[in-house]
Amino acid sequence: MRENITVRDIIGMEYVGVSESDTVEAAAELMLEEDADTVVVLRGREPVGMLTCRDALSTLLTDDGAADRPVSEVMSETAPRITTLADVDEAADVMFSEPTSRLFVFDDGEFVGLLTEREVMAATSSRAVDRGFDAEANEPELRADGSEVEAEVSEFSTQSICEVCGSLVRDLSNMNGQLICADCREV
Repeated sequence: MRENITVRDIIGMEYVGVSESDTVEAAAELMLEEDADTVVVLRGREPVGMLTCRDALSTLLTDDGAADRPVSEVMSETAPRITTLADVDEAADVMFSEPTSRLFVFDDGEFVGLLTEREVMAATSSRAVDRGFDAEANEPELRADGSEVEAEVSEFSTQSICEVCGSLVRDLSNMNGQLICADCREV
């Protein structure tokens, strides 16, 4: 079992890109075609910003003539940067400290993709499942004389919370990086 998961291990190297001069309408159409919630705005091969579905929709709904405006006028500024060699925990720390849900990823100084909050969460939650949630929980508690203390089992000690519906259940399964109950698996 591998402990350290790097950004390279979890990032999808494909991303949807547009140029600064593309129109908001063209970018929105591309997002729909590619089923993407974000496009990276590029100047050559260098990312200079990003346009989210929210940015595009907000602009199109609040501004007459916005469809013909260039993406550069409505894009979000660049996202924080991280390298493919960074640990997934480092990526999570950057996302938390910079309040962002996306990071620009570089490999040897070249832009290679966009890391999303969802990818980081899936990697960290699957790592917790691989570890059995808490390695220390599997070790017996010992008294001062070295004898084992019998664990007190309560009604709630063998239950966990489903990440979809929030129910407290005994049996969770890892599906696409989320721990979910039997009811949510069927949906």
